[in-house]
Parts: sequence; C-alpha cells; structure tokens
Amino acid sequence: MRFSLKDSGAAAADPVYETRDRRHVLVRAMEKLLSFLGTLLLWAFLLATLYYKLVVESNPQEERVLRIICIALAGSVVILGLWQLYNWLRFRNKARRKGFRMQGLEEVGRLYGISGGNMLRLQEIRSMAVVEFKNHRYYYCTEGQEPIEIGMLRKK
Repeated sequence: MRFSLKDSGAAAADPVYETRDRRHVLVRAMEKLLSFLGTLLLWAFLLATLYYKLVVESNPQEERVLRIICIALAGSVVILGLWQLYNWLRFRNKARRKGFRMQGLEEVGRLYGISGGNMLRLQEIRSMAVVEFKNHRYYYCTEGQEPIEIGMLRKK
C-alpha cells in the first residue's frame, strides 16, 4: 500500500511516503537491471559449479551417493503425492472446518466488558477511535463524544 501527502490528506507534520517513488526513473530502472543481471550471474555460477563437480570431477563413489540421494528425493515426492491424493479423495466434498456462528453485539460486548449500547455507539463511529489510558482504565475516545470504557482491559 502506498501513501502520499496528496492522497491521505495528512498534516505536514506526519509525512508518510514511499522513498523509492521519489527517486529518478533511470535510477530505479538501473537498480532493477543490475539486480536481474546479478541474479542471473549467480545462477549461472551455481549451475556451472554443480555441473563441474557432479559431471566433470565425479568418481564412482560420488555417483553412487548422488544416485541414492535422487532415489530418496523421488521416493519422498511419491509418498507426499500419494498422501495428498488420499486426502483429496477423502475430503474433497466435505466441509473440513466448522464456521463460527454469528455473535450478537451483546455477546461481543460481554467479551470486551462493554455494554450493548456502547457497542452500538462504537459501530456508528465513522472517524477514528483512539484507545487512551486514564485513571488506571482504558477507553475508546472519539472527538466530541463521551469515552467508552474497555472493561476487559481494566487494571485491578
């Protein structure tokens, strides 16, 4: 997600923006090109080294170890594939998880220690509600409205 001062309407004291968008286009293009070429060069080095070690400098004992590793890898892929097929055949048309039932505002409010009326007020808020700590209690505070205590967070 990208933010800018123009889009967010933020005050000048709180600038939030992506610094990479403020660099010149040629600098960004050069960075992408260099990172692509560097990655390509490292992959070529890796593949050339593997080819040289496994094909050019190999001896019969290394070839046998490599063959055992390949057989073990292929066997594990086959076992995992069969397990996935079994699970798909067994569970494909079944709901594997139960959904949560809908909870009313009263029940949710009880969990957080907030009354049902205050839960309605919280749902109607169209601006930001800030959590503040006052008098050893936490409150949802909105501009121009009475604070709503969060009873669950009350310090004892």
